[in-house]
Amino acid sequence: MGMAEKIVQRAQAQVEPGEVVHGAFAAQTTVANRIGDGGYRVVVATDRRFLVFQSGTFSQTVIKQLIEESSRGQRLGEPSGAFYNVTIGEQALKVNFRYFKQVRAIDLALDGLSL
Repeated sequence: MGMAEKIVQRAQAQVEPGEVVHGAFAAQTTVANRIGDGGYRVVVATDRRFLVFQSGTFSQTVIKQLIEESSRGQRLGEPSGAFYNVTIGEQALKVNFRYFKQVRAIDLALDGLSL
């Protein structure tokens, strides 16, 4: 099981009954010094909303405290480079290239929703 799959599995306990998880990925607030800036964030996209959780300093799959919730109507865009910058709610995040497949899948899932 890959890291994105572990995040999705762990996110199931954090969503409301009937809410469907469309995808998840880990991100950082900065590339330069993630230890000094509180570690990773976990982004979970459902059919209703985006959830951003505090994660571990060294683990990308731990889901701790909810720190942001925002509308699902947002597109994340086409990722590129080694790190892709994305803003969800008030959270400015950097997504590593290993999660670009999940970012694209989350945007594709939005096409199937009637918002």
